[in-house]
Amino acid sequence: MSGREEECFAGTAAAPGVGVGPGLVVRGDHEFVRRRPIELSQIPAELERLEIALLKTREELLEAKAELVRSWSQASDSLFEAHLLAVEDPTILEAVKRRLELEKICVEAAYQEVIRSFVEQMQRIDDVYLRERALDVRDVGKRVLRNLRGDENAGFGLDQPGVVVADSLLLSDLVSLDRRLLLGLVTEEGSQSCHAAILAQSLNIPAVVGVRDILNQIEEGTEVLVDGFAGVVILRPSEERKVQAQAEQARFVALTQEAREKQGPAVTIDGQQVRISANVELPEDLPLIRENGADGVGLYRTEFLFLRSEKGPSEEEQFALYREAAEWAKPNRLVIRTLDVGGDKLLPWLSVRPLETNPFLGIRGIRLSLQRQELFRTQLRAILRASTQGNVALMFPMVTDVSEFRRARELLGRVRQELEAEGHRLEDVPCGMMIETPAAALMADLLAEEADFFSIGTNDLEQYTLAVDRLNDRVSSLYPSPHPAVLRLIQRIVEEARKHGRPVGVCGEMASNLALLPFFVALGVEELSMGSVLIPRVKTAVRRIRVADASEGVNAALLRKEAPEVLEGFNRLAEHFYPELLAP
Repeated sequence: MSGREEECFAGTAAAPGVGVGPGLVVRGDHEFVRRRPIELSQIPAELERLEIALLKTREELLEAKAELVRSWSQASDSLFEAHLLAVEDPTILEAVKRRLELEKICVEAAYQEVIRSFVEQMQRIDDVYLRERALDVRDVGKRVLRNLRGDENAGFGLDQPGVVVADSLLLSDLVSLDRRLLLGLVTEEGSQSCHAAILAQSLNIPAVVGVRDILNQIEEGTEVLVDGFAGVVILRPSEERKVQAQAEQARFVALTQEAREKQGPAVTIDGQQVRISANVELPEDLPLIRENGADGVGLYRTEFLFLRSEKGPSEEEQFALYREAAEWAKPNRLVIRTLDVGGDKLLPWLSVRPLETNPFLGIRGIRLSLQRQELFRTQLRAILRASTQGNVALMFPMVTDVSEFRRARELLGRVRQELEAEGHRLEDVPCGMMIETPAAALMADLLAEEADFFSIGTNDLEQYTLAVDRLNDRVSSLYPSPHPAVLRLIQRIVEEARKHGRPVGVCGEMASNLALLPFFVALGVEELSMGSVLIPRVKTAVRRIRVADASEGVNAALLRKEAPEVLEGFNRLAEHFYPELLAP
């Protein structure tokens, strides 16, 4: 093995940093469970076996949760809440019972098949956060199967410093690792919002996810370099490569410390300010917004609240969490996005209509909220009540038409009147919208007359503009980002918003891309929202930009016709302003 040359694998950068060490290879449990037939009379005994396995699983998760608090104190133990809920999910348990009765097979097979079915459905969801929750269900399923089969030693551990390379990771297994020995994480599956990535970001552990086929190429103990800046993993890295990576890590640490010490706004050389805000996926992200100098929260996703509930969170439950977020963000602004589910990503307890033929174009976002107004009203009440705790704004997702926004805002007005009549003191809450479809981009001039602000969701905007499923590698790779069509739409959105005096933010993956930063600055985008750990780096980059030079370079790049040529122009511009910040 030592004579082989280095191999490079591309993935998604999930947590910044560089780690080098021997690989600990963890392959998932794909063992076939035989569909052993049973008699109808055996079903009660099979269900009892399942109940025992579920109780043991719950005990293990609670123990792992306690270990998280003891040994990994920077991360919140709420990471385990989704796992604990999945253990006792009544929908799953009822499905297992039905399968036992219909198929008359052993409970191991019935449980495994139900979990696979649930996971497959959830992984078709066009929402990264909700799709990652499918991994919670699968992780719990693996652990329950271990206990059903009596696999006592199915976990793994580190006995020396190393890089964990896996298809995916059980959160409880990850927590059990000695953090001092964990040099990096690599997974074949997952995205920036999977729990492994969230934990890695919290603990400053370099991580790259979505690295296809690496398990077929690596052997136990192979030296691995994890580049969490570039989203690259290298097997058997050369000494030169390691020196370069370690130098990049040292630069990152120094720049991050410099940016954290300079807890002020991000202002260009010629005086243009850009708010660099945080995307918040879960409550445990909140402490990071202050630690990394965020200028507020540009996107507070609320889906996790509904995922953790069996029938929908109450007004008081939502109010408590929104109040906490507002307190963490103040005096800066907290932008809360109302519930963004629907279509193929309906929650188990939420039924709107029979399965849609094309759920990506179905009942989702604001469409769902307007159809399920009792759910919507509860959320709006909680958001308005939280306004007294800080600087709160809200925005509606997937707005494509003026009438949708008007209906939603009218309902907001009625809810405000109700609360005031009940004696609640409320603050003014700016009301904006996500611009995520070509329709909304083309209607930006009319929508700007209605909304207080825009937030451009570049992930969906790319998908809907290019008619590309971002989850389908066969087509997504055909249209590299940034595509000129998407850039032109973004340009139009910003121009129309500025004509009407409406601020514009960007909260998709493009927002933290340093190659695109001069483009957004030149356009006059007021806010860029991203994962908290990326904020110090982006703030430093903004402070190196001169707007006049950026505008000239951006205009030249936009004259090019193909995405690779546009990106080449943007890369040159970024290298001109902040070469030391870019991954080598």
